Amino acid sequence: MGIMLQRSLRDPVAKIISPIVKILIKSRVSANLISTIGGLGSVISALYFFPKGEFFAGVIWVAIFVLFDLFDGAVARASSKGVSKWGAVLDSTLDRLSDAAIFIGGLLYFIKSDDPLVPLFLITAVASFMVSYIKARAESLDIVCNGGVAERSERLIIGLVSYGLHGLGVNYAMAVGIWVLAVISIFTMMQRMMIVYKAVK
Repeated sequence: MGIMLQRSLRDPVAKIISPIVKILIKSRVSANLISTIGGLGSVISALYFFPKGEFFAGVIWVAIFVLFDLFDGAVARASSKGVSKWGAVLDSTLDRLSDAAIFIGGLLYFIKSDDPLVPLFLITAVASFMVSYIKARAESLDIVCNGGVAERSERLIIGLVSYGLHGLGVNYAMAVGIWVLAVISIFTMMQRMMIVYKAVK
């Protein structure tokens, strides 16, 4: 589902952001700079707003910086330097830090009141990281490990929507969102393990 969603949106999004990408390249703004601003901005916003319970404001700021992800890869591909290995590692690392900050921010808020959701935050965070780790480890062994019911973009959308609705006072939005994230993250982790298992058999 994740791959299908990303592919269906890729061409329309590329056309929309193409003029901005050209401006960025002409302004000599590097893909690595875009990745760094987006990643660090997302981390700082999540750790500033979410622990204070300001979930809606936090989602707005995190979403703004997450949108930088639309441009770094496009700028890298369209620039004369092309996509670099360092840029790929930098972008992936900042993505993981951003994901961690979002979970930690929510966890720090709910842990103050011993909320029953605290264990789910931990489970979701671990499972989410394992999804990324399995792919990275598989690719280090030259095994293609794409796919799964929920890749990063889907998990991010579900997480931010549940945070935002909670910030607007919608009952059970956070609980439903975190439960869904926990289930689909674990399921995606298992799917990717099976992809690797079948590849080596």
